[in-house]
Amino acid sequence: MSDITLEAKRREAGRSNARALRRQGIIPGVFYFHGQDSISLSVHELALRPLINTSESHLVNLKLDDGTQKLCILKDMDFDPITDRPVHFDLIGVAAGELMKLNVPISFVGRAAGQLDGGIVQHVLNELEIEVLPKNLPESIEIDISGLNIGDSIHVSDLTVENYTILNTPEATIVSVSAPRVSSDDDGAEEEVSMEPEVIGKGKKEEEE
Repeated sequence: MSDITLEAKRREAGRSNARALRRQGIIPGVFYFHGQDSISLSVHELALRPLINTSESHLVNLKLDDGTQKLCILKDMDFDPITDRPVHFDLIGVAAGELMKLNVPISFVGRAAGQLDGGIVQHVLNELEIEVLPKNLPESIEIDISGLNIGDSIHVSDLTVENYTILNTPEATIVSVSAPRVSSDDDGAEEEVSMEPEVIGKGKKEEEE
């Protein structure tokens, strides 16, 4: 997978400073790494766009204005509830040779065979927690559902993966195909149809009387 490069400047910490930056179209953020002091950052709002629709399964190559570079992942991004523009972000540093735990989105591939018979696909999990080295971090985990018929399901234990370990419970269901549901309206329609002959018959008898 490709890394995202983000150029940032060091900034002074503090709410007043952060508000002043936002008025200039600059978004404050913080870089964290275990065992080290956090670094307050500022990034132009346009530069954050590649990160807005990503998850922590993307590696970020952080380039600071003093020439140093940090490998990290996006941990959190806050948005203004009215304008929906970013107002703050957090980056977590990672070490190239250290295992990290994080959630990776699932990408479902194909159309379940059971859908041809009216089956309903139920996505129970949309992401999986994995332990992985940064160099092996997948952007997503693909799961082919084309072979699923009605009543079939895929569990965590059914997956065969390389270069990382899935931490979810092996028995956990990821996706399943259930039988189509019969609506209450259909039941009511059948009852009405079955009752019609009785109503018609009764009407004729009353007319004869």
